Amino acid sequence: MAVSSTGNSTLDNITNSYVSKDTEKAEKNDALGQDAFLTMLVAQLQNQDPLNPMDGTDFSAQLAQFSQLEQLINLNESMTSMATSMTQGSEGDVVSYLGKQVTGTVDVMNVDDGTVSGGFYSLAKPADVMVTITDASGKTVKTLYDGQQNSGSHLISWDGTDNSGKAVEDGAYNYTVMANSGSGFAEVPATLTGTVEGIAYNNDKPYLVVNGILLDPKSLTSVIDPEETGGEQSPDSALSYLGQTVSSNAPIVLVEDETVSGGDLTFNLDTAENATVKIYNAYDELVKTIALTEDDTQGGVNSVEWDGLADSGHKVPDGMYYYTVKTDSEFVKTPVSEEVSGIKYLNGNQYLVLNDSGRLVSLSTITGIN
Repeated sequence: MAVSSTGNSTLDNITNSYVSKDTEKAEKNDALGQDAFLTMLVAQLQNQDPLNPMDGTDFSAQLAQFSQLEQLINLNESMTSMATSMTQGSEGDVVSYLGKQVTGTVDVMNVDDGTVSGGFYSLAKPADVMVTITDASGKTVKTLYDGQQNSGSHLISWDGTDNSGKAVEDGAYNYTVMANSGSGFAEVPATLTGTVEGIAYNNDKPYLVVNGILLDPKSLTSVIDPEETGGEQSPDSALSYLGQTVSSNAPIVLVEDETVSGGDLTFNLDTAENATVKIYNAYDELVKTIALTEDDTQGGVNSVEWDGLADSGHKVPDGMYYYTVKTDSEFVKTPVSEEVSGIKYLNGNQYLVLNDSGRLVSLSTITGIN
C-alpha cells in the first residue's frame, strides 16, 4: 500500500505505522481489510473540500469503525492460530489423555528460557555412551560424550548450549543415544511410562507432561485408562522399579533376531536328581524339551543352556518364551532376583528387564522387592 503524505502529522503517524506491514497484509488478499479501510479514509481526507471540511463527529465515528475492524481482524488471526495449534501434530484431543497411563518413545528435550527439560536412557548392561542432539532441521547442535556408564537408567545432562558453547534458541531438540557394550555402537531407544499430569505447548505443538518429561502424543505405544481397568495397574508402576532389585518365580526368555537374550536358564534343586526342562512359547505350545540326569544337576542353583533351537532342530521364531522344570516327583521353582535395568513394551504389556540374566519379568509375577 502506498499512501502519500496528508500534511497532517497525526495522520502521517497513523499511516506510517501500517506501511511496514504492507507485504504481510497483502499476502492475505483481504477484500476489505484494515489497509483498504485506511486507504479510503486517507483518500477521503485528502479530497475533502477545504472550505467545507469533514465534520469532526463523522471523522471520530470512522476512526472508531477502523478500531473495531482492527480488533476483529486481530481476533480472527488469534482464533486461526489457536485452531492451527490445536490441530497440527495433536492427533486428536490431547486433553483426553489427562489422568491416563501412557507409554511412549522419548527422544525430545525442550529448551524454555534457557532451561532444558530432562532426557533419559536405560542400559541393559554397562556401555560406552554418546548422545547426539539435533535441531528441528536435523542439524547436530551438540554431541555429549558420557563415557562408560553402568547398567540402569540415566538422565542426560545438557546445559542448553551448542558445540561452540553458545546458548541455543528455545524450542524442541531431538536426541539420539548410542551405546557400545563391546560389539560396536548401537542406538538405545528410550521409553517412558507414567500418568499424564498435564499438557504443555512448545512452538504451538502440544506435549503430554509425564513424570516431568514432555512426551509427543505421536510417540505413544500404549494408553490405559485406570478407571476402565479397575485400577489394577499403577500408572507409573513399571518406571518405579528401575534400579530396584525384584524377585520372581516366572522369568521370561526373550528371543530377538533369532538370538536368545540373557544367560542360561536357572532353577533350584534340593539335591542332585533327574530333571526335565520344558520351554513353551506365548501360546503355551511346547517347543523344546531338555532332559537332565542326576549327574548333570546339583543341590542349589542349577542352569542349562538353550540355543534357541526347537525339538525339530530349527530356530524358534522371535518372541517370548517361558520354561518349567520338573523332577521325577514335582515341579521345582525357577526364581530370579536381580536389579531392574530397563522397561520393555511387548504385545501391549510392560515388562521389567533384569540386569544380569537379561530375563524379562511381568509386573504381576513379582514376589518381592529388595
